[in-house]
Amino acid sequence: MDSKSINFENLKIKAVMFQRILFGFLLLFLGIGSAWSQARLEVEVQGVEGKALENVMAYLSIVHHQEDPQLTEEQIHRLHDKVVDEVQTALEVYGYYRPQIQADLQQYPGQWLARYWIDPGPRMSVEEVNLNLTGEGRDDPAFQALQEDFPVKKKNPLNHADYEQGKAALQQLAAERGYFQAEFTQQKLQVNLEAYVATVVLHFSTGPRYRFGPVTFSETVVRPQLLARYVPFEEGELYESSDLIELHTALVDSNYFAEVEVEPQPQQAVDKKVPIEVRLQAVKRHRYSAGVGFGTDTGPRINLGWENRYVNRRGHRFGFALRASGIRQAFDTSYVIPIRDPRTDQLAIASSFGRESTRTSDSRIAQLGVRRVTARGDWRETLSLNYRWEDFEIDGESGTAKLLIPGVIWFRSQADDPIYPRRGHRISLELRGAAQELLSNNTFSQFTLRGKMVRSPGSRSRVLVRGALGMSLVSDFSELPPSVRYFAGGDQSVRGYAFNTLGAKDDEDRVVGGRNLFVGSLEYEYRLLDKWAVATFYDAGNAFNDFSLDLQQGAGVGIRWISPVGPIRVDLAWALSKPGTPFRLHVYLGPDL
Repeated sequence: MDSKSINFENLKIKAVMFQRILFGFLLLFLGIGSAWSQARLEVEVQGVEGKALENVMAYLSIVHHQEDPQLTEEQIHRLHDKVVDEVQTALEVYGYYRPQIQADLQQYPGQWLARYWIDPGPRMSVEEVNLNLTGEGRDDPAFQALQEDFPVKKKNPLNHADYEQGKAALQQLAAERGYFQAEFTQQKLQVNLEAYVATVVLHFSTGPRYRFGPVTFSETVVRPQLLARYVPFEEGELYESSDLIELHTALVDSNYFAEVEVEPQPQQAVDKKVPIEVRLQAVKRHRYSAGVGFGTDTGPRINLGWENRYVNRRGHRFGFALRASGIRQAFDTSYVIPIRDPRTDQLAIASSFGRESTRTSDSRIAQLGVRRVTARGDWRETLSLNYRWEDFEIDGESGTAKLLIPGVIWFRSQADDPIYPRRGHRISLELRGAAQELLSNNTFSQFTLRGKMVRSPGSRSRVLVRGALGMSLVSDFSELPPSVRYFAGGDQSVRGYAFNTLGAKDDEDRVVGGRNLFVGSLEYEYRLLDKWAVATFYDAGNAFNDFSLDLQQGAGVGIRWISPVGPIRVDLAWALSKPGTPFRLHVYLGPDL
């Protein structure tokens, strides 16, 4: 009985399978769920290229549906029938109004092939451009420049995209320069199919130009009086949206705010003056930082820091940092007060306590000072007054320096890319000194000029040139502390030599630093891959006491990885001026400029 039962069940299963197969064949022959609906659909277009081809493919419905797995034979034919009209519309955008189009649709086992041959024919040209400006903008140099360089020009081939781009440019310029009532009084693109020419008619009324009204700020952590000093324009000045972008950038860069929104309110303008509303959301008051790194000059290093970003509503800041490396350990504090233009100007009271040990010297340093930073055009000026106590040992001799040092630094940096510039430069000039008559136990004056330049002679290459020149006048050089003497050697000086191991020597051939400095470097870099480059370089320089230059030379090769925070440089450099030409590995991370 069990055997018969099993056979019976098998027969039932087979019967069900047979019914399903038979039903599938019936659907196939009835045209329901046709097998061809699963066939691959190929589309070929010939005769046009470039942007015209891209536009044709964008317009073709059959292209957009060719991957549809549910596409039926009826739908394919319907899409095919639309192709001629769609191609004509796509080509008209580029001025082709007389195309010849051949269309063919073939069905093969498992495949549909749609082929289209297009002869675009002659391209229509622009016979006349009637661009008429009225209103105050007619005499605006910005509108005059746009009118002179309008995308649609007489005798040029017709391009509808240029026409739309020109219209958009007029409207955008009006919005950027405060013509809030601007409008087209006439706008049309006339196509004459018989003469096969086009005429552009654009009459644009700019209306009056608005001015800046009052600027209001939402309640926040700093006083409105400070915020007002970030505003780069005065009430009543002609409106320009670039000034609002500058205001937004300045408030973001102030580090007081996590979110900044600057909104003009032209609908609330009074006497053509647009009020500006600024909404602010403060950042967290306290900021903590930590970082680790490595350099062959410093060895392993660690930085820990804390900052109170707004001590009070006047925007004062206070912070400290602990820095430790193989050659330097320091604890720094600073209290910063924004002054005048807070975007660029500040007054800072700073202190530093630490120790610096190199192969040539050992110092314990305490310093307290004040500095004022001011922008002067493209230059940044830093005036400083520091009192430094330095207990040092060098050349087997020890001493204690007490110096009140006034100084000034002028600094300028420009680059086309802050991370990996292909063109740019930086330059700094520092003057400082001390006098025994002014709370100091030594008298000196010092001039230091440093610079670096980057140029790109080819699409994948860069040339980097840097140099440093320093000169000192000092009454007693032996009492001058190491932090004020000149040394050379290291990652950013003459490679192939250890940090600060080059300088004038004493009678026992020990490096003691120098009154003067001269260093130069030439480097060629070639980028092999997007983030990788190789380099070769030559460095020369020294620190010396007279003008009989004893330049120490170094040369080598390196590899660069362009990281998000600047290139990581690994250099193998040979000390050419040393007996046996020993080599040294240098590792450095940081931006070029």
